[in-house]
Amino acid sequence: MAEDVATIVKGIKDIASNILEKDISAVRGFSERQVEAIAKQTVIIQKGVASGDIDEDLREFFLDGLEAMALNFVNTLKGILMVTLEKLWNALVNFLYKAVGVVV
Repeated sequence: MAEDVATIVKGIKDIASNILEKDISAVRGFSERQVEAIAKQTVIIQKGVASGDIDEDLREFFLDGLEAMALNFVNTLKGILMVTLEKLWNALVNFLYKAVGVVV
C-alpha cells in the first residue's frame, strides 16, 4: 500500500507542477508586458505633470486611465488563475478516478 500511496502522491505533484509551470509562464509573460505598459504610462503622466503640459483636470483623467489599466490587469490575472486552477482540479480528479479504476 505504501508504494501505491507514494505513486499517487508523486502523480499529484507531477500533475500540479506541469500545469502550474506552463500556466505561470504564460502569466509571467503577460504580466511583464502589462506592468511595463502601466509603468511607461505612469512616467508619461509624471513628466507631463512636472512640465505643466498636464493640468489638474487632465491629470485626473489620466489617473482614471491608470486606475482602469491596473483594474484590467488584476482582473485578467484573476481570470487566468481561475482557468489554471480549474485545469488543475480537472487533471487531479481524472488522475484520482483512474487510480480508483473509474473511467471518466
